[in-house]
Amino acid sequence: MNSLFIAYNMLRRTLLQKRGFLMYLLIPAGVVSLIIGVMGQQQEHRVDIAYINMDHGPLGAHLVQELSGLPDYKLKEQVSDAALKEVVKKQIVGGAFVIPEGFSETLLKGSAPQVDMYQLSVSEATVTLKITLDSILTGYQGTVDALLKQGLQEKSLQDAVEKTLIQLEKHQVKASVTDLNLYVNPNMHLVIGFMLMFMMGVINNTISVIMEDRRMRTMARTFTAPVRSVEIMLGNFIGSFFVGTLQVLVILIITRYVALYDYGLPFYSQFVMLEFFLLASMGIASAVAGLVKNASNMGMINSLIVTPTCMLGGCFWPVSLMPDWMQKIADFVPQKWVIEAIQLMAAGQTLSQMWMHMGVLALFALILLGVGTVILRPEDAEVG
Repeated sequence: MNSLFIAYNMLRRTLLQKRGFLMYLLIPAGVVSLIIGVMGQQQEHRVDIAYINMDHGPLGAHLVQELSGLPDYKLKEQVSDAALKEVVKKQIVGGAFVIPEGFSETLLKGSAPQVDMYQLSVSEATVTLKITLDSILTGYQGTVDALLKQGLQEKSLQDAVEKTLIQLEKHQVKASVTDLNLYVNPNMHLVIGFMLMFMMGVINNTISVIMEDRRMRTMARTFTAPVRSVEIMLGNFIGSFFVGTLQVLVILIITRYVALYDYGLPFYSQFVMLEFFLLASMGIASAVAGLVKNASNMGMINSLIVTPTCMLGGCFWPVSLMPDWMQKIADFVPQKWVIEAIQLMAAGQTLSQMWMHMGVLALFALILLGVGTVILRPEDAEVG
């Protein structure tokens, strides 16, 4: 019962005030929704590709027409080789290719022509373009080889190739691609990462309240009453946990049903995992609150705890991009476990399969909450 009174007191001093309502509910939901609007959504766009066709035969024109018909590329013809290289250097286009002079004649002779490609850096667009070009050129060579085996030469061979190209342009046989959306949004770790950063703001909330109680000797007076230290820490824990839970609910409701962001997993599963992370954050808050002796040190909490752990946990970039030794350190921060769990569930796994991730987060909370209870010294006033 004593813990509930302490929890209500913390709630009254934070969420029930205008500043706390803005800081812990409206601003986090608004910022996460803005991040979703800017970079969170999956955007489908065509890649600009520059080209020069110096061939005067039918195969060069057909190659350009085939690439123009693909939904992945938007071809932009250039007037000269210098202009083509310039747009590549300025990154106006994702890549470029040049169909050489005599392209059709080389193919009709049974040889493989060289199509030059230009790229500033290797990207998905340039790799797929090269694969597509190689596939089309292989088809041309197969067609010419089959006609040559029939004994066709020169004019008759060219006429037969042109008739074949006319039939190919009809695309009587097409592949139907069904996108079942069975992949994880590559930008989702940013959305979840910033959400976790706001949730860890509850750490500052908890520590600020405890520091104020210590400065005003409220905590010392509380300890003179028949209230155990465990009850005091549990009250602060419950109050901050309730604030964090409301924050999670508001953010999820706004991002899911107002911003219409598709996380790729059920609401309940995501909510449960974020609640386990909230427990771990409360444990960190309890441990740090017992160590901080001066309100002026509060600014160091973000630089020494929140920001580094978010960086290690993959809030700003995937953990897989970090060196091996940093990936091992990431196992000791809760952000890594909750982001990994949400991504696995978005990929098709269920909440029941996340027992290890939930266990690790609960272990974070239990250990750190125990440490905070032991090191809390209510009789110590704020150090000046």
